[in-house]
Amino acid sequence: DQALAGIRAGGYEKIVLARGIELTADQPWQPLDSLNRLREKFADCFTFSFGGSSGRSFIGATPERLLQIREGRLLTEAIAGSAPRGRNAGEDARFARALLESSKDLHEHACVSDSILRRLENAGVQGIADRGPRILPLANVQHLHTPIHADVGESLHLLDVLSELHPTPAVGGTPREAAVSRIRELEQMERGLYTGVVGWFNHLNDGEMVVGIRSALIDGCKAKLYAGAGIVEGSEPDKEMRETDLKLDALLDTL
Repeated sequence: DQALAGIRAGGYEKIVLARGIELTADQPWQPLDSLNRLREKFADCFTFSFGGSSGRSFIGATPERLLQIREGRLLTEAIAGSAPRGRNAGEDARFARALLESSKDLHEHACVSDSILRRLENAGVQGIADRGPRILPLANVQHLHTPIHADVGESLHLLDVLSELHPTPAVGGTPREAAVSRIRELEQMERGLYTGVVGWFNHLNDGEMVVGIRSALIDGCKAKLYAGAGIVEGSEPDKEMRETDLKLDALLDTL
């Protein structure tokens, strides 16, 4: 409700708000076992595990490729707008059709796509978006999805592009500076590694980065799970809450 009031007041066009839930088990979780279950269930996603000397593991299965560069060719994508999967093919198709016709979801998706193209241009890259969003079906949810590609040559480093793109409106908002500055106040939690960047690059300027969403921080017997939703004009708080429930279910089932 507060985010929508900010939109109506002209503070920003879109803002992404997340929530976290904490779990406590009677014995330590095994992060690699959880990661393997995520891999099996979400074969179409990027699964990742990021750990340090503290023994904690940040794991997840994210649909969102932030950036890939291979031999001077850049690939990124806009993913925004969500619907559940159906219990059968007919219901699944109805949900997908409703998503493709939803003015609220199309507006949310356009915010992300347009921002990525602007940010690429700021980095000196001319991005080309595929025509119109398509459906990206995942195991438990389906999204609007638009691939974006560009030629970057050899003069522009992957990290220069990365610093322009991150955080995208899919995890922050638009305009970025206005939206991101309000997120912590509205969420009232520490995101930590959630929505951070996980990936690799090499001396040839090849690399791939993903966004750490649909994720959990595992620390012995404790785990914190995160999920967010994009808020734009037309968003309904109850529906956005259910969207985060849907995204959290995947990690809850896994753990």
